[in-house]
Amino acid sequence: MAAIDTSVGRVGGKVIWRTPVSGQPVGCEHDGVDEILAVWYPSHAAFLSLCTVAGSEEMYRLRKLCVANAVIHRCPGDRFPLQP
Repeated sequence: MAAIDTSVGRVGGKVIWRTPVSGQPVGCEHDGVDEILAVWYPSHAAFLSLCTVAGSEEMYRLRKLCVANAVIHRCPGDRFPLQP
């Protein structure tokens, strides 16, 4: 997880929290979730620049190896607990 912390930090973002998921009472098998991350970015442009920042190649390489499915939800960043 150091790769994501480093890459997100390079665009001015911060991993606010992460937690494992022990079960999912609603949804299908293919919707299975193992972990949830809350990441704050200073702007939408900062999030979009994540794929071009130095070191992001390693983060995406590792993600491809261990993440079968990912869903991104864009939420307002001015509400607790999503503030850095």
